[in-house]
Amino acid sequence: MENKMVRKSNSLIEASYKLSAVEQKIILFLASTIKREDKDFKPYPIRFKDFQGFIGNKSVHYDRIEKMVLKLKGKNLKVIYPNEEGKTTTLNISWLSSSEYVEGSGVVNLCFDPKLKSFFLQLKNSFTNYRLKNVVQLKSQFSIRLYELLKQYEKIGLRLFDVADLRSILGIRKNQYKLYADFKRKVILTAQEELAEKTDISFEIEEIKVGRSVGKIRFFINATANHSRINQIEEIDSVSVIQTQETVKALVQSLPVEYREMESVNRLLKIWAEKQDYDYVARNIEYANAKSNAVNAGAAPGKGSNYRNYLAKALREDFGLPFKEDLEALNASKEKAQQREAEIKKIQKNQADQMRREQKDMDRARAHQDTLSTVDLRSLREEAFESLNEQQRNLVLQKATGSEMIIKIQNSGSLGFRPDPIL
Repeated sequence: MENKMVRKSNSLIEASYKLSAVEQKIILFLASTIKREDKDFKPYPIRFKDFQGFIGNKSVHYDRIEKMVLKLKGKNLKVIYPNEEGKTTTLNISWLSSSEYVEGSGVVNLCFDPKLKSFFLQLKNSFTNYRLKNVVQLKSQFSIRLYELLKQYEKIGLRLFDVADLRSILGIRKNQYKLYADFKRKVILTAQEELAEKTDISFEIEEIKVGRSVGKIRFFINATANHSRINQIEEIDSVSVIQTQETVKALVQSLPVEYREMESVNRLLKIWAEKQDYDYVARNIEYANAKSNAVNAGAAPGKGSNYRNYLAKALREDFGLPFKEDLEALNASKEKAQQREAEIKKIQKNQADQMRREQKDMDRARAHQDTLSTVDLRSLREEAFESLNEQQRNLVLQKATGSEMIIKIQNSGSLGFRPDPIL
């Protein structure tokens, strides 16, 4: 069990589905029984006793395992992959085509759906493998999925996801973990702790804002202390994909759609992926996408519209670096201006609210004064005069400009309404 391998197509690893941790372990346990030489699916037996040992929980009764297996037949997944003609294909399918259990045998025979053959059998390229033991102890369903998604890019050392895309791949519902803080705590940080403690890889994250919220997450992938020589690939046909191939695959997704399948552009990316790191090539692709006439007509007056040539020159001169720095500075400036604008609006709103409250108090005071007799008004005026400071009294005695307003303000205070401040 320790050395059993799981081999899966990268398209299957990136498929969108949601299974519990135990359901995933059933699928992976089943996948680990497939032999490299298998050319077709056959019923793969799972002994309940072996599966209990695999998940480390002998309290999981046979009846429960049987129910989970039967429930798996109704679980679907969506795989997006290029077909033999290179066209993007979407496959919606169930995991299992059949399950067979003889009462009292303690063994269930499971068979994958035949349309999953190309994702499990005779894999030569664009696949990932890992030792089954790395997922045995993981308790979170998301930890298992993230382990596979990051293991796929282990040789590159980093992987970038749109938060929305990652949620979709993990099968997270729209009303589940709606706040990014909850998604980060329940999914990302839980997986980070589990992977570092129990598997052969760990990761750190960089959160990238799109507007005011986190829109992308960059994962930095590292080997852990659990990573031993036994985890290294022994056979050449069990290697998933070399680092350069995976880097190019990731970079191609940043190209305009019409250039993604151009062999000359892919070859250009391969050359520079071997010379430089991922970020170097990615920032120059971003520069070419924004500045070339081929993508944005009129973006570079007086220059041609050959995207490949424009990208090649950008890569040679690293035009993407100052472009990225200027863009980051501009975004920071915009964010600062937005924060300042928000602060000004808040101050203006508070001032307007204060003026409305003060006007309302004055109106209430005047309305109340209108109900008082002449004697009461005289008494109220005398009381207000006595409460003034010496400077204010002199202004009233001199009948100076504004002195009557001072008395009115003090009157409103005497009537129990909030007066304006008297300076």
